[in-house]
Amino acid sequence: MSDAPRTDAELLAELGPLAAAIGDKVHTVPVRLGPGGTDQLISEITLAVAVYVGRHVLPKEALELRRPPKPTIRQWQVEVRSGDGPWRAYGAPWPDLLAAREDFDEAVRTANSSRHTLRREFRLVRTTAVYAVEAQHTPEPQT
Repeated sequence: MSDAPRTDAELLAELGPLAAAIGDKVHTVPVRLGPGGTDQLISEITLAVAVYVGRHVLPKEALELRRPPKPTIRQWQVEVRSGDGPWRAYGAPWPDLLAAREDFDEAVRTANSSRHTLRREFRLVRTTAVYAVEAQHTPEPQT
């Protein structure tokens, strides 16, 4: 076994899968001009690097430890915005899409009736509650 330092070519060959993942995202994810135009590209590259690290860098034991709980609550919420103000909830959330669409259609019909003169926008939003698992730990002693 040789203790000779590895060449740049050897080191780069080891990173080939990572370079391929990044190159794929750079070529397939659209970039838009203006503020926030590269946000999607950045998030896709970040995800690709995280997957690479999980598959090629972390020890297998670390992957066995991660079993995040799945989101358990999905609801549909009708939201309204008057003028250019912020979006806010309009009515109660619905557990299924069909009921939420009926509520949405009724809200739009009511807003478009002749008795309302205020311009209102509506949207139907799916919300998901995500639960995180937190581990207790003992703080390191102060020295």
